[in-house]
Amino acid sequence: MAKSAQQGIQSLEIGLSLFRELHRLQRPATLSELSKLSAMPPSKAHRYCVSLIRAGLMQQDGRGLYGIGPLCFQFGQPQTEFSRARILAIAEAAELAQETGETAFVSAWGQTGPTVLHVEEASKPFAVRPTSRGDMPLLNSATGRAFAAYLDPDRLDRLIETEMSILKREHKLSANELADRRRGFSRHLADVRKHGLARTTGERFQGINSFSAPIFNRNGEVMLTISSHGLAATFPSAWDSRIAMSLLRSARDVMRKIGGNDPG
Repeated sequence: MAKSAQQGIQSLEIGLSLFRELHRLQRPATLSELSKLSAMPPSKAHRYCVSLIRAGLMQQDGRGLYGIGPLCFQFGQPQTEFSRARILAIAEAAELAQETGETAFVSAWGQTGPTVLHVEEASKPFAVRPTSRGDMPLLNSATGRAFAAYLDPDRLDRLIETEMSILKREHKLSANELADRRRGFSRHLADVRKHGLARTTGERFQGINSFSAPIFNRNGEVMLTISSHGLAATFPSAWDSRIAMSLLRSARDVMRKIGGNDPG
């Protein structure tokens, strides 16, 4: 009886060895690659991949590539989750820029607002590139609003108070004008929660429209955003526009792969 217990389950061991090979690669792989790495025929490797996908240890994307599954990230450390999400978001940004013809970029939280981590420029002759220096404002940037909509209220109030003070000093705004901006900002955050996207229509830079989609971790916190912007003449601002829907789909794809949870 003891000898039988020590023998284990060979098929489980084979499946986990296939998973380890994928984990060592640190990138999505084709079935052919996994077949060679595990020294098994493609048909056999495929059967194990199917079982590992069902268990949540692996997943397959739209290109047919196999990657680490969402269950792994639920057990992983936060930094591992962030690193994985960053890699996936950058890959999505590259596809977005190619698909939409507009610049796409990935951002994370900095000190007082989001900061740009990676930019994928559009292939067209003229494109608008975001600045990668310093943190973006919460009040009038789509990326800032995407983070702000899910921040702790007390923390958000402190950050907005600082931005309002700067606005008051630089533009000599009256108390009524500041109150109007606060009310407008609250409406923008409600829109983020309603549509799953943040939007600007020339508030920060005249003639520039933008969208930003939050990427949530497994605790329902915004860890990254995928954003895109362009000239209003060619970048539609409708919530259901092609660019907006592509951004939303990309963010949800990343969340699905890391086991993220949308609090909405």
